Amino acid sequence: MSRLASRPRSMQPIRKLVWVAGHRQPLLPPSRSVEAAPWSQQPQHRLIAAQTRSNQCIPSHGEYAAAQNASALGVNPDALAATCVVESGCRNVYTANSNSSITGAFQMSNGTYNEALQKALASNPSLASTITNTGISGQQDPATQAVAAAQYLKDAATTLQNAGISNPTALDARAYYNFGPTAGQAIARATDDTPMSEFVSASHMASNGISSNETVGQWRANVASKMGSAASSPILSS
Repeated sequence: MSRLASRPRSMQPIRKLVWVAGHRQPLLPPSRSVEAAPWSQQPQHRLIAAQTRSNQCIPSHGEYAAAQNASALGVNPDALAATCVVESGCRNVYTANSNSSITGAFQMSNGTYNEALQKALASNPSLASTITNTGISGQQDPATQAVAAAQYLKDAATTLQNAGISNPTALDARAYYNFGPTAGQAIARATDDTPMSEFVSASHMASNGISSNETVGQWRANVASKMGSAASSPILSS
């Protein structure tokens, strides 16, 4: 399930995401503008898709207990949060076009999203009650896409464990999530001085902001700076 397709450079937000603590709370009035708080800073809080670009509140089904659902799949919410931050700044961007279906807060292609979502629902059917759309159109719903992203991270962790990485972190799984299983395993096991070009094509490096002479170590440092302390968070819950 490779995600190597180039992403559009223009990423216009459809909805902004905001964290609020505690239980169900009302959406903010349409007249208020909401800025997204970094998910990695408050991973145990409830995620609400607050407003659309047209400044209209979305329905209450946009609320989503992301941490609880990640945990239900055996995935550490901090690692899921770190992935969201790197992918989109935790904003529900619409980026699909005629060349790529990659879109949403977790920037998943239709094929990867659908396969991961169905696998998650098969392993834990109770998750179906927490999402509103199990079809491809659910891609643009952060609540639904987060379930698929958590499952994909779980798959990454399992694959990396089988490759000899005993307790994969969000940083370890980053290449798997971004470039697919084959390149992901190789990059996770590579030494810092190995060129990224050994694993990723020039076109895909360019589309992902990786310079032609960038090493694995430099790439890791760049990703870790975006993830913050969550970079070292294990993917799998203990």
